[in-house]
This record gives sequence, structure tokens and C-alpha cells, in this order.
Amino acid sequence: MNSFISIPVAFIFAFLSIIYIVIDLFRNKRKRFKRRVVFYSFLFYLTGVIHVTIGELTFPPQTYQDQLMQLIPFYFIYDFIVVQQNAGNWFLMNTIKLSFYNVLLLLPLGVYVSLLFEVNRLSRAALIVFSTSLLIEVTQLTLSGFGFVWARSFNVDDLLLNTLGGVIGFVVVRAIINKQQQRSQLNEAS
Repeated sequence: MNSFISIPVAFIFAFLSIIYIVIDLFRNKRKRFKRRVVFYSFLFYLTGVIHVTIGELTFPPQTYQDQLMQLIPFYFIYDFIVVQQNAGNWFLMNTIKLSFYNVLLLLPLGVYVSLLFEVNRLSRAALIVFSTSLLIEVTQLTLSGFGFVWARSFNVDDLLLNTLGGVIGFVVVRAIINKQQQRSQLNEAS
């Protein structure tokens, strides 16, 4: 009989985040409170990303099926076309849903990159989001390879779609910030 223990990584991260927040609230009370609240929300966003991308660590490590690597860019478009023609609507909807979720996963990171980390250049924001997505994919592949998480694949389309989502979040927030700055400049000039 194989028995193993699964440890939810997101739960541990959330628990440590709550301890950090409580200590920070007592130490800093009202100093830059709004910015800290945004940072706290960033910690909980990271908790969600960890939950979705890693899930639980399994001890002892398990042996799973072979690892898959999808290294062809824009293969999801091929999936849309071929799956729709050959496999039917359920598989098509699943492909669309997974692509949409990959865009949504790092969209908030683009917002946080602008608001919290005060990045102003699109190229730098895209690099940060892409690097984060790459870190996620490599972590999934590594942990899966050693048997600590259920088999995950490395997918170059995830990198592209995650980066697109982060860039969208960044562009939207920068547009809102620029609009607000223009309004405040017009009000000061009046």
C-alpha cells in the first residue's frame, strides 16, 4: 500500500503571509497604510497563483507519467482549429477556457507591477511578467520531474498567454493613471 502526505503550499504561504501582515500592522500602524494594504492584497494574489500552479507537494515523491513539454509557440491556435473539427465542442471549450485562464492568471501581476513596484515602461513590465511565468513553468516542471507535484507540463503557450495577460493589466492601469494625472494637471491649470 502506497501512503503519502500532501502538503498544500498555498496554505503555508497564506499562513506565513498572515503572520507577516499582523506583525507589520503592529510595527508600522498607519505609516503608508494604503500602500501596505495593496502589498497585502499582492501577497494573497500570490497565494492564489501558488495554489493554481503548484497545488500540493507530495511526500514521499511519487512516480508519475512522462513529463510533457510543448515548445511550439501558438500551438493553442492549432488546438482551437483541430480540436473543434475532430473532438467536438467540449474539447474546444476546454481549450478556450484554459487559454483564457492563462491570460487571466498574471493579469493582476501587470497591475501590481505598475501600482506596487512603480514600473513605468511596458518593456520592463513585460520582462517581469514573462520572467514570473517562466519561473512558474520551470518550477512546475522541476517539482513534477522529482515527483513532488502531480504531473505538470512545460508549455510555451502558457508563457505567451501569461505574458499577454500581465501586459494587458499593466497597459490598462497605466492608461488609468495617465488619465488621472492629465485631469489633475488640467484642474491645477484652471
